[in-house]
Amino acid sequence: MAHTDLPQYIYHLSYLGIFLWFAFIEQLTPVPEEISLITLGYISRHSDLNPVVCGVISLAGLLLFDNLLFYLSLTGHTLAKKMTTKAQDNLIARIRKKLNQNSKKTLIILALLPKLRFLSPVISANAGISWRLFLIINSLATCFYVVFYMLLGILFHQQLETIFHRVAAWQHAIFIVAILALASLFILIIKKYNHPAT
Repeated sequence: MAHTDLPQYIYHLSYLGIFLWFAFIEQLTPVPEEISLITLGYISRHSDLNPVVCGVISLAGLLLFDNLLFYLSLTGHTLAKKMTTKAQDNLIARIRKKLNQNSKKTLIILALLPKLRFLSPVISANAGISWRLFLIINSLATCFYVVFYMLLGILFHQQLETIFHRVAAWQHAIFIVAILALASLFILIIKKYNHPAT
């Protein structure tokens, strides 16, 4: 694919597609949310998409999924149970203990940590955290999370434009390599966190 082909694919990306990705599709893939947000920031600067609108839509998608998962956990839905069985029991026990000790601080940390934020609604609901408290803190922390990672993608795009404005053909390749490296790093961190050395 020629380097000029990528923007043509990007231009076909819709705001509805972004919402569906973050609300449902992304949650079913092994792609870390952080990578998706960095990529969205990069894409929004390289296309006609508005970065602010992209950020608001991705935030809305993430919050919809978080609150839906919180509700399903309260009702004892099998989906929520399956998610908790995939995580280590000692990890869930530690998080519940922290939620009981300092719920606000723990909710903020959970909303900002890679992949742990995925479990945050389930564990919060099971730990007896009120939906109102979860909604407020999770929304604020997730807003910061979205802005931070999208800004990384935007800054990455701007830096590449400055450095490689004469060799634009390499810009996309460098970005893809950097994203793959970041994804690998996130996956290693998640595996290490989920399987700590004994």
